[in-house]
Amino acid sequence: MKQNFTHVICAIVIALSFLSNSVNAQSLLIGNYPASSEDLLGIRYRKLSATSGGNQSDAVFTGVTNLDNNGSNRADASFNYGTGGSFQFTITYNNSTNSFTTSTTASGNTASTSLTNVSGKLSSTGKVASANSIDIMKLAVKTHNNNSITVSNLTIDGIPVSGSYGRSNSMGTSNWYIVSSLLNGGFTVTGTITVTGNMNPGNEAQLIEFSFGKSSSAPGPLPVVWGGFAGKRVNSSAVALQWRTMQELNASHYNVQRSEDGIRFRTIGMVMAQGNTSSVSDYNFDDKTATGNMYYYRLEQVDLDGSINYSSIIKQGNGGKKTLVGGLGSNKILVQFFNSDNRNIRIVNNSGIIVKQQTSANQQEIFDVNNLPAGVYALQIINSDGTSEVHRFTK
Repeated sequence: MKQNFTHVICAIVIALSFLSNSVNAQSLLIGNYPASSEDLLGIRYRKLSATSGGNQSDAVFTGVTNLDNNGSNRADASFNYGTGGSFQFTITYNNSTNSFTTSTTASGNTASTSLTNVSGKLSSTGKVASANSIDIMKLAVKTHNNNSITVSNLTIDGIPVSGSYGRSNSMGTSNWYIVSSLLNGGFTVTGTITVTGNMNPGNEAQLIEFSFGKSSSAPGPLPVVWGGFAGKRVNSSAVALQWRTMQELNASHYNVQRSEDGIRFRTIGMVMAQGNTSSVSDYNFDDKTATGNMYYYRLEQVDLDGSINYSSIIKQGNGGKKTLVGGLGSNKILVQFFNSDNRNIRIVNNSGIIVKQQTSANQQEIFDVNNLPAGVYALQIINSDGTSEVHRFTK
């Protein structure tokens, strides 16, 4: 459908296949993150002291990149739990509000943390991936002699993660992870933590940590922009879907596909494509049988020769992007905004030198990068409210 996009689509289809196979198992795998992944968000419970001496204090750190980093990249809280040592938690990344929060309840008491401007904090630390593209969750449990820690009743967006994960009576740390498309576009993770035994008084003699990252986040050539994909609930039985293409080549039609669990999709409708055009095309489809609480959607784009490409997966009312960035051929970068603002846009080389810069109040800008030498670059977009985002690419 799109020029110079075949290799990118193949990579996306392979990645989606890998994610779907992993999610079907819906259990944690022992070990660290797979290679080529980037740690983005996390929460750490430490100072665990559920001894017979009564209620103890437990610190909760919610943060970006490095939970030991104080200041703007971390939010702290403390709460008390009873001698039973069991508490429930909810961890949420909300891409609509750009916030990462946790709520922990024990013995009727609740402590919460909230980290705002997540995308700005990630870009300021030089992260390649966005929190909206997270696809990996890692659990780390550290224990000491004569104590045990167990994490159970895990769910990701309401889908259960089978099994219990923990350590007993041993010094050291165990790690587990899961690759899941349910984490894309925002997520909610819930579970129960149970601690027993004699807890060492050291700050991090025992801890539980959840980390959220993005696999294969190394920079590469920017794909051809083919548009945004968003959905919103209209009423109790309808969801409105919209998408946009920037250009089309031999496109036949779009199959609109829906899923209840983000894994198994079925076609619920078809929309004919423009076919061949270098202009922007907007499409819409109303799912009038959406009577459930939550659905996942994707687009299956079919070419005239029968070849198939897939869009990203969105949750209803939780999809779409504020900015689309992609390559038009090999020498131009298109930046498409979906709201009006006065922005500073610049391209920075791998040495930190600004090689192109301009301010813009337009909803579309095209950068000619033909004269830039080969290398890795960062396209930085700084909004008027101080938030920013970074898109890395190679030339």
